[in-house]
Amino acid sequence: MADRHLFSDDDVEGIISRVREELARRRISRQRLADDARISVSTLEKVLSGRRTFTLATLVRLEEALGVSLRPGRPSGPKRRSTAGSTRCP
Repeated sequence: MADRHLFSDDDVEGIISRVREELARRRISRQRLADDARISVSTLEKVLSGRRTFTLATLVRLEEALGVSLRPGRPSGPKRRSTAGSTRCP
């Protein structure tokens, strides 16, 4: 798998920390985050415990669900969601 080792151990610890901070700050459950990110709660539990590595797909889904960048070296502020093709009115 090409994206198996995308991040250093320090990067992974930082990502895990950031996800936990966002969960606490927003007061949402891991189940809710997993549902919003379209991943299983089992996968979320495993990556947050360090028993499974983050794949790029999992990381992107978590970023989209939280609306923030979790990747090292990127600003961690709110991510702008693309409105291309959106039919919602302002």
